Amino acid sequence: MRGASQLAPNPEPLRAIDLFCGAGGLSEGLRLAGVKIVYALDKDKDSIDTYRRNHPDTTADCLSITDLTPDDIAQKAGGKVDIIVGGPSCQTFSTAGRKNGWVRKGDPRNDLWKQMLAVVKRLQPRAFLLENVPGMLYWKQGEFGGVVLDEFAKLGYTVVKDIRLAADYGVPQRRRRLFLVGLRGTEGYQFPAETHLGGWRRDTLDLWENKRVERGLLKHIRTWEAIGDLPPAGVTERIVERDRLTPFAKHLADDQPLRDHDLVPIPVDHLQLITHIPQGGTWRDIPGHLLPDRYRGMRRTDSTNLLGRLDPTLPAYTITTQFNNVTTGCFTHPYADRALTVREAARLQTFRDCYVFEGATASRCRQVGNAVPPLLAHVLVAGIAKALLGDGAQKLHPAPKPVAPAATLPAPPAGDAKTRARMRKQKKRDTRPEMLLRQELHARGLRFRVDHKPLSDLRRRVDVAFPGPKVAVLVHGCFWHGCPEHSRDTKSNTKWWKQKIDANKARDADTVTNLETAGWHVIVVWEHEAPRQAADRLEPVVRQRQQPRSKAA
Repeated sequence: MRGASQLAPNPEPLRAIDLFCGAGGLSEGLRLAGVKIVYALDKDKDSIDTYRRNHPDTTADCLSITDLTPDDIAQKAGGKVDIIVGGPSCQTFSTAGRKNGWVRKGDPRNDLWKQMLAVVKRLQPRAFLLENVPGMLYWKQGEFGGVVLDEFAKLGYTVVKDIRLAADYGVPQRRRRLFLVGLRGTEGYQFPAETHLGGWRRDTLDLWENKRVERGLLKHIRTWEAIGDLPPAGVTERIVERDRLTPFAKHLADDQPLRDHDLVPIPVDHLQLITHIPQGGTWRDIPGHLLPDRYRGMRRTDSTNLLGRLDPTLPAYTITTQFNNVTTGCFTHPYADRALTVREAARLQTFRDCYVFEGATASRCRQVGNAVPPLLAHVLVAGIAKALLGDGAQKLHPAPKPVAPAATLPAPPAGDAKTRARMRKQKKRDTRPEMLLRQELHARGLRFRVDHKPLSDLRRRVDVAFPGPKVAVLVHGCFWHGCPEHSRDTKSNTKWWKQKIDANKARDADTVTNLETAGWHVIVVWEHEAPRQAADRLEPVVRQRQQPRSKAA
């Protein structure tokens, strides 16, 4: 298609329609890419209210796609359509909410893609873009995804598919989505090359950093450089501090009063849980006896993001429709004990601050979570424009310029030193289980030393020590020390984790042997034990060994 620009030196802007438009994430990407959006529809009233407010020049109907025929949509488009985009409802294919397999059989949302297929067949656009969760491709061992591709191919389109990570295009979010792009004719679409690169897991960050340097790409945009300039939740006045505005934030911020930055209420029981979680931590950092019952049978590598607190130095995890509920994923603010606001989540989705969402809080959260990040949409649509118009597309439909990460992150929120101290990476000593056990023992009148090293050649210190009766207490984390009740193979990196845990167990065994050889009585307390029950085991041993021995003894 390189010759297209020579055939049309002054091409008109491409025209598009947005099916299942939601709040307008894809449409915002189309707009930023210079594409004229002539029609949009969605059955959700709040979403359409949001869409109309932010895209006043586009006709947007609050209708289900099943309420219209393809001829109806063609009439509303009012002429030729170059691009059709759409993101059919994806909840049935989402791994986050799946039940009894990938999808619920018979759910009518499974077939919404067919409605988009019918519209493409009728309007014959030059290109289409379909967005969904990766589960759509995987269902029925890939058979379903194959059917979708085949049906669009029958209409004369060369269809390519790929799962893309939003963070690799400058979105501060580790969001993976499936994109199908079809071009009329034999030449297939080429997905734009990644501009950023980084790691998913903490234990592989160094490997990814080496790959990034080799490829000459930018680092991922981090959570705190996306939201660190925003005032505390509930404050609508924008106090611009230039040193807090990162290059990324400058693209989204404006001088208007903030909208959608209300403090999201959080239940007291949820608040009590997240106060134990450090940055980058999850439910696994909460003392076992404080966890709700539903967590007790879970493996340490199950549901790894539940009750997670965002790490300010990494991109966010996927912003879902329930980010206002801290128990459903990694949605706790990096520094404050609260859920993300709608505006903070919108920033992580790359919506500009002037983009306003309509409806109640739950509705606005759903709209933000369902949206395609506008920046990612802009990248993909600019690539489509280039495929259709050749090099001449750059003037009418420019691609976004990659934003480099900030050299330094904004400072943590002012005046919150206590929270900042707690949110640092959890320490290996003075952990919450240790502190609670100490409180219980002290309340019983027992006196002890902490972080004690009774033997000079001991490989680790004793968490709680009673030097007189020579009783040593080791408080073990269930995962890291191989708890007999909770120890199971991890789902990923099994060998690596096993080596780590086996090394800890070997060190623990060596410590116990050395202490017992020196006449100490060693008691192991696991973090899942309630402090009172652990103290009930400890107290009799300590008091018995404190009693003076008879002369005969």
